[in-house]
Amino acid sequence: MIARVEKASSELLDQTANMVLGNESYRSELFPASVDKASLLVTLRKLGPEWTLLTQEHTFALFALTEIQGRGSVDHVCLKTPETISSFASELTDELEKTSMMDISITLDVSLAEKLTAQGFAEAKTVTNFSRQISETQFMPILPLTNPTSRDAPALAKLMHEAYAKSRTPKYPSSEFAEKRLHEVMSSSEYLADCSFISGSGVNYVSACFVTSPSDGTAYITELFTHPLYRARGLATAEIAMAMNRLVPRNYSKLNVWVDDTNGVACRLFSKLSFNQMGKRRTVSKNLKSIGRA
Repeated sequence: MIARVEKASSELLDQTANMVLGNESYRSELFPASVDKASLLVTLRKLGPEWTLLTQEHTFALFALTEIQGRGSVDHVCLKTPETISSFASELTDELEKTSMMDISITLDVSLAEKLTAQGFAEAKTVTNFSRQISETQFMPILPLTNPTSRDAPALAKLMHEAYAKSRTPKYPSSEFAEKRLHEVMSSSEYLADCSFISGSGVNYVSACFVTSPSDGTAYITELFTHPLYRARGLATAEIAMAMNRLVPRNYSKLNVWVDDTNGVACRLFSKLSFNQMGKRRTVSKNLKSIGRA
């Protein structure tokens, strides 16, 4: 069965902490400040509503599960052992088939994703993790920068949709789809509002950078988009620089971003900004509703 971490029993949380501590690479990436069980339990209790457990008799997996317009997305998967990936995918899809979700995508290390393609999952995309140490900069913004608020969401959703509209596979097929995604990000407990920035003024926003963090120590650029007519003007660079300036006094040490390998512009941007490629993950997807069951 699936259960939200925020509603999990103390026993399940204790099992989850043991599982995370047994996966050092996962712990150091997602929860770098939680170096022992006591501090990790405190962090787990503060995780947002998207954080989910898959349980049988014991905790089987920890992951982030979000849904937008019937599309489920699973990321940040921690398994009891890598060998349980097939059972995890099977149990998870069985549970989600009981919900209103129409399809599910799961982002995993490449080797684990390849095992799921043998189970009927279709390969969707491959993403690269770019990471760098956070440092303060004197970079001056070209346009006025402000922190986004919920009232900016409609204008930013329109911008977000237009930023991806001409992509080979548009990331957000409509402004409504994009607005729901933005509300999801900004309502999350992981959202760092004062470290996120938009360029422009009034409703004439032309670029935006949203930063989140599941725990102290590591921050993530969750969304970064610029209107096609305003690219290559240093707007994204300014937003990232200002985000780091805000993260420094809060003792964040690392800034990460996952980039679709087909997005050459973004890959070149982060390489230019001294982000290093740290690894790849692959997203696989599966239709949860057979024909005639939807």
